[in-house]
Amino acid sequence: MNGLESALLQELTGGAEPKLLLRTRTRIDCGCWWRSTPVWLCISGSELILFAVARRRYSERVPRADCHSSDYMATTGELVIESATALRMNRIKLTPREALNVIDKLTN
Repeated sequence: MNGLESALLQELTGGAEPKLLLRTRTRIDCGCWWRSTPVWLCISGSELILFAVARRRYSERVPRADCHSSDYMATTGELVIESATALRMNRIKLTPREALNVIDKLTN
């Protein structure tokens, strides 16, 4: 995790230690010229947070309680985050082990 990502994580979590922090294989355009930026998934307290930062910032947060029916799609290799609120990015590329860990943290 680089300095910009650490600073954004601290800002989003209020300095609290996340229960889970993963660098996903999903990438988003955050203003880099030749490459996209990796999306981080964080479970902190009662929220699931997605974020990325380069020249621009991307962040979304949703209550963990709203993600109770999230599921892993083995055919695409993506965690599908089912939430009551609309997420800009609701499909996150993860390994099966990482996805199961996320689902476990979301439900417990």
